[in-house]
Amino acid sequence: MDWLENMRRSFLDWHAMAEVLPIMITVGLKNTLILAAASTMLGVILGMVLAVMGISRSRWLRIPARIYTDIFRGLPAIVTILLIGQGFARIGREIFGPSPYPLGILALSLIAGAYIGEIFRSGIQSVEQGQMEACRALSMSYRQGMRLIVIPQGVRRVLPALVNQFIGNVKDSSLVYFLGLLASEREIFRVGQDQAVVTGNLSPLLLAGAFYLIITVPLTHTVNYIDVRLRTGKKRPSAATSGLQEVSELDGASETASSTRFDGGSLEVRDLYMAYGDFVVLKGVNLTVPPGSVTCVIGPSGSGKSTLLRCLNRLVEIKSGDVLLDGDSTLAMKPDQLRRRIGMVFQHFNLFPDHSALENVMLSLTKIKGLKKADAEQIAKTRLADVGLAARQHHRPNGLSGGQQQRVAIARALAMEPEVILFDEVTSALDPELVKGILNLMAGLGEQGMTMVVVTHEMGFARRVADQVVFMDEGQVVEAGSPEAIFDNPQNPRLQRFLAEVL
Repeated sequence: MDWLENMRRSFLDWHAMAEVLPIMITVGLKNTLILAAASTMLGVILGMVLAVMGISRSRWLRIPARIYTDIFRGLPAIVTILLIGQGFARIGREIFGPSPYPLGILALSLIAGAYIGEIFRSGIQSVEQGQMEACRALSMSYRQGMRLIVIPQGVRRVLPALVNQFIGNVKDSSLVYFLGLLASEREIFRVGQDQAVVTGNLSPLLLAGAFYLIITVPLTHTVNYIDVRLRTGKKRPSAATSGLQEVSELDGASETASSTRFDGGSLEVRDLYMAYGDFVVLKGVNLTVPPGSVTCVIGPSGSGKSTLLRCLNRLVEIKSGDVLLDGDSTLAMKPDQLRRRIGMVFQHFNLFPDHSALENVMLSLTKIKGLKKADAEQIAKTRLADVGLAARQHHRPNGLSGGQQQRVAIARALAMEPEVILFDEVTSALDPELVKGILNLMAGLGEQGMTMVVVTHEMGFARRVADQVVFMDEGQVVEAGSPEAIFDNPQNPRLQRFLAEVL
């Protein structure tokens, strides 16, 4: 069994480990953590800049970011460390003195930045497009939407990958010793290697490996736990709610909702054309929406209904024509200011998943309208009570049903006190049993004087609630009139065929 004894002496020399342990902790561990933490922090800053450049519409920003990433991801880490540490040694001595330690941090940062930039870019681009649409509809600028919603969501999604990069920096720090660190600057590997040479066995190196595991393994599991908590939020105890029960939530809504009166605005669409490149979507649309009225837009899929809504609040820009809000051209208004006056509720809710229902409603009140947190919270609670969700204000979207999420989206739009609200097929993503509650809520808003333009496939709702019904096909308004005229006495053959299919 001599080979077992040789293995023990080579790897498990407890005396050699005990001898090197104090310096491993006070010098090696300290310097490894400094190298890894400093290079990761600098890499995060550089990586975020690279990510923003990488998703920019300007090729003059995208191309340099791509070149940088290709170079520093393609070069072996040791090559980059030697090129920086030795190539800039003279400049380093003038700035930092004789120590190559700062240049080692710089080299690790340049390497980490390339990887972190790609991590951030993929995280940001993985955020659904609807999140930015919701930001814009709430009158946030592009920068505000990126800063408040998209980038935080993207970073949260890639948190485990960022920790993996930190772990990579911990391990890559073992290469910095090639620069000739001073004795007080040695990291874990160098301390273990030096002691291995002195003792003639590998036990100090095994101890160094154990220190790397002590750093990385608990950190990985801790971050995975944090990631789950950030993703799901605090668990809220709630019994499963059926669709029929959810409809009854509206019956318990505050009496404030029934007594609130809205000061709805008017809309007028004049000879509106809109195109995506060479493809013309809207062709000479004319439409008048009186203040305090409900206009339902119906028609087959692909007829331009949703695009018309997005033109009304300039989520998409028109090619020619005009849209007037209370007699003033919306083209002369700043889009962010316009969207404070024209709210929008989307088919797929587009709630912010990292925020509770209350926070979803409050966000624009504090960040856009500049209200104090207490005032914004009071308004948000009132609006959530108006839609029957006072008891679920602290739930995140993933803890709410589709119908409840849609009601939060309505409360969020109402909180901005718009003159007009646009509804884009808001019931099409809901289970049939949830549709009634949402439609009744919208009908109540119409009775309270809110001007609404509603794209819908619910013909019963259009007949019961609308003041006028507009039928669109192939990007044009084919026929418009009262519900009675449209449903009971349609004039256009295309409308007649459509109603024959859907009724």
